[in-house]
Amino acid sequence: MTAASLPRITVGLSSHRVEVLPAALELMGRQEAVVLEEAPEADFPAVLAGNVGLDDYLANQEVEFPRYSREQLLGLRRLHERGVRILQVEPYLERLIAIHEALAAGHPRGEVEAREEFREVYAAESRATAALLRFYRLAHTASFPEVVAAVQDFAQADAARFRLRDELRAQAIAPLVQDFRRLYVEAGYIHLYLVRALRRQLAGRAAIRPVFLLAPRSRALSGQPRPMGPGDLLTLNYIFGKKMGRATAARLAAQSLIHIQLLSKEELLPDWESTPHLLDEARARRLSTALTYPECQHLYPVVRRLGPAAAVAEVERYLASRGGGPAG
Repeated sequence: MTAASLPRITVGLSSHRVEVLPAALELMGRQEAVVLEEAPEADFPAVLAGNVGLDDYLANQEVEFPRYSREQLLGLRRLHERGVRILQVEPYLERLIAIHEALAAGHPRGEVEAREEFREVYAAESRATAALLRFYRLAHTASFPEVVAAVQDFAQADAARFRLRDELRAQAIAPLVQDFRRLYVEAGYIHLYLVRALRRQLAGRAAIRPVFLLAPRSRALSGQPRPMGPGDLLTLNYIFGKKMGRATAARLAAQSLIHIQLLSKEELLPDWESTPHLLDEARARRLSTALTYPECQHLYPVVRRLGPAAAVAEVERYLASRGGGPAG
């Protein structure tokens, strides 16, 4: 089989924001099938067919970005009408939901934890949740080095969770190349390990192309295909087992504490061809990565009490006062 005749998988890497939908839906429209980053829902085929209303469906979902979810479903309906198969494939989340359902049904925790189909997910989720709760416990009371160490611990647990999630998803996606020659796989932008896992699973039986959906605009803003914040970089280094010095890991963790305070918590809606979240993320990256560890330690007690707009203003004032601006 020549390279040109191989099945093709496009992995669309993005955040779940309205501004990415034009690029995502355009790429999806070129495929035979689209694989969503979602656990299967019983009502989903009926939603695509128009037999269940969007509002009724979304009312039963815990969606983080309501406008994005609604606009995406409208776009997916149009693709479905054109004959594109829309699939929900996310085994990690599917198993996690089943774990919660088993516990809610009264099954003993030890029994649920020991089930073979749940064991890996239960362990990964437990480690990450415990690390996150420890961070929350320390965030406002502990010394800055202790908080930074808690960030690093969570990033390592989160990285292990991401690797497992991507491995399970790659295992589930790989057989689809037997049925579809052109496949689009939706993935959060930090799921770069999925690309490696798919290549390992398919071992040359498909051509796999990762695409950052807003790469042209992002490169113009940040010089990167995606403005990865320091926390993302820390987690990705752990995911891929990259060696970091202790000072580098601590600096990224410290910068991430500032970075998260600079980001808007609202779902920003684009005007014509605008990308408000990308602009917000590029600015937060530019400001946070300009700071040294001691500067993060100085600013953290201040910005953690502020909303995003005030935190941005505070960091901008600080950088201006020291006689230099943020790195480009």
